[in-house]
Amino acid sequence: MTMPEVFHIPEDDLIQYALGTLKEGQLSNLSAHVSMCNQCRGELAKFQVELASFAAIQPDSELPAGARERFVNRIANDSLAESKLARTRNKSRLYIASRSFQHWLDTPMPLRILAGTLAAALLLTAYDDVSHIHELRNLGPAISRMERESAELSELKGFLRSTDAQQVSLHEKPLIQRSPEGHALYSATTGKLIFTAQNLPAPPSGKAYELWVLRANGGAPIAAGVFTPNMQGNSAVIFPQLPPNVVASGFGVTVEDAAGSPVPTSPIILSGQ
Repeated sequence: MTMPEVFHIPEDDLIQYALGTLKEGQLSNLSAHVSMCNQCRGELAKFQVELASFAAIQPDSELPAGARERFVNRIANDSLAESKLARTRNKSRLYIASRSFQHWLDTPMPLRILAGTLAAALLLTAYDDVSHIHELRNLGPAISRMERESAELSELKGFLRSTDAQQVSLHEKPLIQRSPEGHALYSATTGKLIFTAQNLPAPPSGKAYELWVLRANGGAPIAAGVFTPNMQGNSAVIFPQLPPNVVASGFGVTVEDAAGSPVPTSPIILSGQ
C-alpha cells in the first residue's frame, strides 16, 4: 500500500501502524512521515493509548486460530477500498481545486492582497482628506473677507446708534444756492468719524480736499483724511484713524496737495461746529 497523495496519513494506516500490521516498506515510509509531522504523531499516540486501554480491560485468553490473520486481512481489504476511494477523490477536479485553494490560503499571498487592498483604501481616504483640506484653504481668504466686512458693518451700526455722536453740517461761506456742503458725525469717546460732502467742485490738478478736526482746547488741528469728489461733487470720509477722547470744537475742509498736508492751508473751504 502506498501513501495517498494527501498532506497527512489516513486514519486506517495509523491504526495499522499502531497494531504493527504494516509491511516493511509501508512502515519505513510512515515512520519517516510521523517523525516530521506533529499532527500525525499526535494521532498515532492517541490510537496507541486507546489500543493499550482496550487491551488492559480484556481477559487473558488465547485468540481463536486464524483470528489475527482474518482481522489483518479485513483491515487490509477495508484500507484498500478506502485507498481506492481516496485516490478517486484526489483525482477529482473539485477536490484538487479545493485543496489548491486551501493551500493558497495557507500562503502569505492572501495577506499581501488584503494588505494591498487596505493600503489602497487608506490612500484613497488620505487623498479625499487632502482634497477637502485644499478646498478649505482656498475658501480661507473669502471667509476672512466676509468676517472682516461683517465686523466693519457691525461697527458702523454701533457707531450710528451711539448716543454721544456729534453731528455737524458744513457750508460754504457765504451760503449760496446749491453751494458745497459737508456733514460730520463724530464720537469724541471712540474717535470715530463719518464725513460726507456734496456739491464740491473738482479740485485743481494735483490737489485734493483734506478734512480737519478742530480741537476744543485750541490745539493744532488733526488731519482726518484726504478725499476727491466724484462727477456729481459728492465724497465721503469714513472711520479715519483718529485718536480717542479728543473733544472737537468744529471741522474744516481745505484744498491741499493730493498727498495731504500736516497742517491746514488757508483758505478754509468748508467749516462747521
